[in-house]
Amino acid sequence: EAKVAVAQGELVSAKQSGNQAAVEEAKVGLAEAKVAVAEAKVVIAEAKSGVADAELGVAKANLRVTEAELEKAKQSGNHVAVAEANAAVAKQEAAVAKQEAAVAEAKAAVAEAKAAVAEAK
Repeated sequence: EAKVAVAQGELVSAKQSGNQAAVEEAKVGLAEAKVAVAEAKVVIAEAKSGVADAELGVAKANLRVTEAELEKAKQSGNHVAVAEANAAVAKQEAAVAKQEAAVAEAKAAVAEAKAAVAEAK
């Protein structure tokens, strides 16, 4: 984004100089800087989306572990352990749902960033 600010400054200087060729060149430089910033935001959004996907995988794995613990508790016949395991499963299911929402949000951010690139071009 600093490149955009520099390019904007160059455009102002070119306009003040009255040199039309310099103005046109500065406009191109500003447009290129805006595209570069938009493209960088896509890369960042895609990285965040990848992290969210990985965290979702962890949450799902934790859910499978918790479900296995529930089955063990059921087999043991210990009603207290079953109740605790049921609560743990419910909590982990909520964590998975929350992470699925985070993944959807991250993917939407990627789409927005890509749209901004298209607009900047």
